[in-house]
Amino acid sequence: MPSDSKLFQPITVGRLQLQHRLVLPPLTRNRADRSHTPDDLIVEHYAQRADIPGTLLITEATYVSRRAGGLPLHATPGIYTDAQVAVWKKVRCLGLIVVPRSDQRPIKA
Repeated sequence: MPSDSKLFQPITVGRLQLQHRLVLPPLTRNRADRSHTPDDLIVEHYAQRADIPGTLLITEATYVSRRAGGLPLHATPGIYTDAQVAVWKKVRCLGLIVVPRSDQRPIKA
């Protein structure tokens, strides 16, 4: 890679100060139970990827309501019940901002 590459240089995106220009795009893990509650492995999953401060991670798609949830056997996580929000708050405590892509309201820790 050329020494003048901007890939590993800091950048400001809105109010976010990123330490490099690599971004983890949204990935679908499909590891939620029948009520669309993500398991605690989600915390480990994002913790591993947020290991370097100043990294932008875009969380996976989440259902914002039961009605939006599709098939009950589908394992996409939700963010509309207290139990679901409790797990996402653990992710938020990693220093990440969790914004459901179809809702755009951040979870406050």
